[in-house]
Amino acid sequence: MTIELYGAHCNERKGYRVIEGRGSYNHYFGGQDCNLPVCKLCGEKMHQIPCFDLKDGRLAELKSNELNILPFVSCLNCAMVWEPQYFQLSDGGKTVQIIKQQNTEEWIMEEEDKLQASLPKTTVKLINMKNEDIPTDEDSYWEAFDLFGSEYVCRLLGVPLYDDLPKDLACPTCAKEMKYVATITQDIEERGLISVVDFQFGEMNIYYYLCIDCLIIKTEIQNT
Repeated sequence: MTIELYGAHCNERKGYRVIEGRGSYNHYFGGQDCNLPVCKLCGEKMHQIPCFDLKDGRLAELKSNELNILPFVSCLNCAMVWEPQYFQLSDGGKTVQIIKQQNTEEWIMEEEDKLQASLPKTTVKLINMKNEDIPTDEDSYWEAFDLFGSEYVCRLLGVPLYDDLPKDLACPTCAKEMKYVATITQDIEERGLISVVDFQFGEMNIYYYLCIDCLIIKTEIQNT
């Protein structure tokens, strides 16, 4: 384990748990309000997972004159999520287009296990991360991993929980380092955390990065 995975520096970055419930802003999970690309492997529209309202002042560091919302997308039913993906946002965040996908595998989930292409929609809200969500030392690092997926399914901002440090965060357009934004994991208990769907897609964390200048999102996974 690399010491950079945890430490006192992790307290310096404000982060949030994303949980089901209604707050003051229009943050939500699921639906198909955005214009989404079709998965090249499955042939169905990709999943719109959480979508965040950038009017929320807590997300000021993600604001851009070109974005009103920030949707996180991917197909969760096939191998395309296994390798890095790059998406272009436009139309205020309402339109998502594929720039590049690096996966070459052809695995598709069994039909009975697939998540429906349009995930049922429900509101979500942001709450401050708890002390135990912040990996300030090795014990809290492992505790934070245990809580993620058992108490909430999305970490927004703050510090990421990595098993390994990412190697390439360069924006494919401008080459600047992309900003870590969020991590999504599955709901360990059926409908325990997201009541409208069995949000289960495999033992992995999906990390999302953003280039605010180019409006490009990157996804990358680590197995759990």
